[in-house]
Amino acid sequence: MEGRPIIREANIEGYRQHPEFVENMNGEEPPGGDRPMYPNPFDTNEKTGRPAGHHQWGMSVDLTACVGCNTCVIACQSENNIPIVGKDLVARGREMHWMRIDRYYAGKPSLEKKFDTFTRDEEEQFQQWIDDVQVVTQPMLCQHCEAAPCENVCPVNATVHDQEGLNVMVYNRCVGTRYCSNNCPYKVRRFNYLDFNKRSLKELKGPFYPPFFAKGAWGKWLKDPTDPTAGMRRDDEWDLIAMIKNPDVSVRMRGVMEKCTFCIQRIQQAEIAQKVKARDSGDILVPDGAESKDPTSLKTACQQACPAGAIVFGNIADPNSKVSKLKAQERNYSVLNFLLTKPRTTYLARLRNPNPAMPDFGGPLTLQEYETKNGNPFEKREKHGAAEEGATAGKGAE
Repeated sequence: MEGRPIIREANIEGYRQHPEFVENMNGEEPPGGDRPMYPNPFDTNEKTGRPAGHHQWGMSVDLTACVGCNTCVIACQSENNIPIVGKDLVARGREMHWMRIDRYYAGKPSLEKKFDTFTRDEEEQFQQWIDDVQVVTQPMLCQHCEAAPCENVCPVNATVHDQEGLNVMVYNRCVGTRYCSNNCPYKVRRFNYLDFNKRSLKELKGPFYPPFFAKGAWGKWLKDPTDPTAGMRRDDEWDLIAMIKNPDVSVRMRGVMEKCTFCIQRIQQAEIAQKVKARDSGDILVPDGAESKDPTSLKTACQQACPAGAIVFGNIADPNSKVSKLKAQERNYSVLNFLLTKPRTTYLARLRNPNPAMPDFGGPLTLQEYETKNGNPFEKREKHGAAEEGATAGKGAE
């Protein structure tokens, strides 16, 4: 992390004494105050007369509860028809998972020697180093920024904001410039370099990927390459492939950018069902699914699958929703907040509760690294702007 507060954690006693430490770790805001570099569609609603939606969706991820099991990643892949790309393309950094689990390591610097050249003493030293390393996991997905950097660089308006605060993709508009991925500070967008859904696993082995009009894997020439049904799968495979796909989610093809949508298909289903249920009453607000035990309630795939309940999704316009209550906690923070992207996905700082009687008792190593470069977050600080104004006033007095 190089001293950046991407992960924020502390011992529980330190948090009880200084709950403001999370806010103190915020990065220094750029000149211009709280004005984001990119326009926020919700700031212009009053000027344009465009009404905001009845729902404003948001997500909260509790880093204390997250154990890094990757269940959310697989649930997202199953729900949203995310293709398998093969080991070769994963090694090239072209995986398609909309979510990923980032792992941050803190501890002593690694040894330069290779493990197979260690002496016995050095092996013990290496094992001691492994024991001293602390690992923190963080689910990373599209942050659905209100002031989204990706939207302003797309030349065809393929990524836009809707009235409910979602950063949505219009696949039919996308021409694959990949500007949005380059401008995303969280690196959560995925590009279809190949027609992954049309290729068999054998054809995804790599490192060479023949086009569809080349000789196929079964020793015969394939159909016309302009035929949308042409591919490198046998005819009897297509029926099986269709049955494993979610019919509520589009299957993306080559040259299209994709990312997390907050399971927009589930949102639409819940809103339509609530409107049907409401009839003439006007009660069209979708009930909070986080507290409901009803299996038909609105939950994203990652939220539904998380065994630790670390992911909570809901309507942040409702102050009584669980996600709104979590975002009101002092542990709540945004990743890379100094960019002023105003993400709808926020995190709750991780709290550790180590045993004081243990010989390795101490604060989190990530916090120690942060203190080395940025100072103690438990100490009260003045904001940069206020300090600058004070210095200017002093010069004026002189």
